[in-house]
Amino acid sequence: MTVTRSPAQAAGTGTAGPLRPLGADVDADPDGWAEPGELRLRSIVAGQLSLAGRTLAAVAGILLGVAVLPWLGERAGIGASGAWLVLCLVPPPLWALLAVTHLRRAERIEREFVRAARDGG
Repeated sequence: MTVTRSPAQAAGTGTAGPLRPLGADVDADPDGWAEPGELRLRSIVAGQLSLAGRTLAAVAGILLGVAVLPWLGERAGIGASGAWLVLCLVPPPLWALLAVTHLRRAERIEREFVRAARDGG
């Protein structure tokens, strides 16, 4: 294991600071407990990752629908031209709706984070 000295603690004190494993977070609390701000940051990252996963699932659903639609169109009797017409008209509004929904939810997560940080909760 490689160890290094923390430059943040050594600055201006004339001492080298405690030894820490290389790559350890310099700003981390030495006793291992997370600060409230770090917990809020983790919650916003977790919320946005969850939102990204749901958005990715919706994108996969749209792509799967686009891939299957011509086959369904032939089976339903509207023909390949009707299926292609649906392919041209349906996905673009779905992409736009998905993008707007994702943006609004991401902004809501960030607003809740800022509100919690401001209120101290």
